[in-house]
Amino acid sequence: MKLLTAASLALAFAVPVQAEGARDRADVIIPEGWQQTYENWHYAPAVKSDGRVYVSGVVTVPRDGDKKAAYRQAWQVIGSILAEAGASLDDIIDITTFHTNLRPDFPEFTAVKDEFIKKPYPAWTAIGVDSLLMPEANVEIKVIAHVAD
Repeated sequence: MKLLTAASLALAFAVPVQAEGARDRADVIIPEGWQQTYENWHYAPAVKSDGRVYVSGVVTVPRDGDKKAAYRQAWQVIGSILAEAGASLDDIIDITTFHTNLRPDFPEFTAVKDEFIKKPYPAWTAIGVDSLLMPEANVEIKVIAHVAD
């Protein structure tokens, strides 16, 4: 019969220490007025890590059929989130957009996007989807920006 020493017992019942994850090292960006959204929905408006700012999807919700105004408002929101992280719309290197009515709305969306995003243009992927989480939303815009730490 083997006798267990105090050290071997301690090792046997030790709780493993969890390694620090990437989000632990990142800066979570929560602009003024977004704290409740962060707490209720458990997502960050943006996360800044290793010189990149990852902005969560911002939806466009047309009011009275005015899609252009909704698109402009979304780009303004994205700009304000980036500003909170020390970046700007000019720092965007990648855009992903999700459209519930991709082909018919694409020219109008692109025209408004080009009011905010200038040459040299970032990478961009546009995806047609059946629906978004907010039923009245028609586009969701997600971006990645580069910013010096």
